[in-house]
Amino acid sequence: MTHSARRKTLRFLGTLTVVLLPVVLALWFAHVRATSETRNQLRTFAQLALNKTELVIQQADLARDMAQLYQGEMCTPAHQKSMLNIIRGRLYISDLIYAQGDHFLCSTSMVPPASYIMPTADYKRTPDISIYYYRDTPFFSGYRMTYMQRGNYVVVINPLSYSEVMSDDPDLAWGVYDTVTGSFFSASEGSNVAQLLPLVRGDAPTFQQDDRFYTIVHSEKRPIAVIVSTTDDRVDQNFYHEAVLTLPFGVICSILILLMWWRTRQQYYSPRRLLKRALKKRQLCLHYQPIIDIKNGQCVGAEALLRWPGCKGEVMSPTEFIPLAEKEGMIEKITDYVVEEVFNDLGYFLSAHPQLYISINLSASDFHSSRLIALIAEKSRDYSVRSQQIKVEVTERGFIDLQKMTPVIQAFRQAGYEVAFDDFGTGYSNLHNLSSLNVDILKIDKSFISTLTTNSTSHMIAEHIIEMAQSLHLKTIAEGVETADQISWLLERGVQFCQGWYFAKALPPQEFMHWVKRSPTILTQGGQ
Repeated sequence: MTHSARRKTLRFLGTLTVVLLPVVLALWFAHVRATSETRNQLRTFAQLALNKTELVIQQADLARDMAQLYQGEMCTPAHQKSMLNIIRGRLYISDLIYAQGDHFLCSTSMVPPASYIMPTADYKRTPDISIYYYRDTPFFSGYRMTYMQRGNYVVVINPLSYSEVMSDDPDLAWGVYDTVTGSFFSASEGSNVAQLLPLVRGDAPTFQQDDRFYTIVHSEKRPIAVIVSTTDDRVDQNFYHEAVLTLPFGVICSILILLMWWRTRQQYYSPRRLLKRALKKRQLCLHYQPIIDIKNGQCVGAEALLRWPGCKGEVMSPTEFIPLAEKEGMIEKITDYVVEEVFNDLGYFLSAHPQLYISINLSASDFHSSRLIALIAEKSRDYSVRSQQIKVEVTERGFIDLQKMTPVIQAFRQAGYEVAFDDFGTGYSNLHNLSSLNVDILKIDKSFISTLTTNSTSHMIAEHIIEMAQSLHLKTIAEGVETADQISWLLERGVQFCQGWYFAKALPPQEFMHWVKRSPTILTQGGQ
């Protein structure tokens, strides 16, 4: 490394350190504040849940106290009516039951033929308190309720009543449990009690686990606690708000200076600028992958595939830079470039070999107007190329606005240019959409072909696609063919045309023409 290079590197590292150090410190402080804010929000909610639980327990105590005042004969209609009047005045009490120990004798609505013996309580406290969590009994058949017993009376409570508290956080989940047994007696919808149980046994009141933030709050009055959790998105939201407040003005100015330098450099070397310069300097090139009639082994055409050599020493495929072109509004220039290059590369060759055709890939936006039809027609006249020798393709993922695209597709077809539906099977099209589009050719995506003979799912999907194409009388081309077994399989099911490395890779124009000329029969036999 030269002295100048070292000095530039040190200067850059020094500047970066000076700018980033206060930013990192500010962000760290914002993170601490966000964590604290999230913990406080969860603690506030947990306290509300505890207050709600306390209110429910108070109502249960009052209901049992009032029931104890009854002096008549037990489990008579009068007794049942007395218990019913008590629960009617209590919002969170579902029922009252008269019991003797673990023998439940009657409720407000029923007197069973024989006393119901309740299995062992989840929680017991001397002298006469028993609590049964999530029990399904004849008194509330089909519902898992909580039964709270003191003396001879049992209060029945819906578990949701304890902790049903409104929240503006849709990701919030919580559960209420007693700290003696560690058993949950109430949980929000969407909470997984089995996952919460191991978490309440730890000592940490606040922690993060599996992309969620947890807080545990204990009641000061009773041996109960609440565990509340939310996703890390809540922390991220709080972090964002705190970060906006904690970044000092001086640091912001430093960042702005750095951003100005970075932006100037980034603009010059941005993918958009690189692509724009590549178009201007005509650095993009086309390779042509032959399409073969597997019934007679003849080449009938080729698909024009755009490549971008020279960008950072790599060769980029359209899947990398076409989305960029679409995003930056350059896709029309790309398409025009492709059309011009096809005719520059192979215009006279196509004119001399009318049996061959070239398939051009278009974006979805190209099918929103008939602009390209005039351009292709003009180029065809200049090079004496027949309309049948130019076909256009669009990927399945591009067929979004059927109402706009259908008439343009029809215009292409009326002008003599067949339309191919590329990468079929990777999107969301169905038979109805396919029929509505009225295309000429269906291309089966290579993802199904590559695993055709090894994957039963690909096998079934490919058969279904072939049947759809045949039902609509469409030509079918299989992409990505690499083995003889695949060819045999496709032949058996009536697929006539294939492309893939089994025959040839995508070739530069001169190599493609040489490759075609090596098969002299192509000059005399008709193609597709």
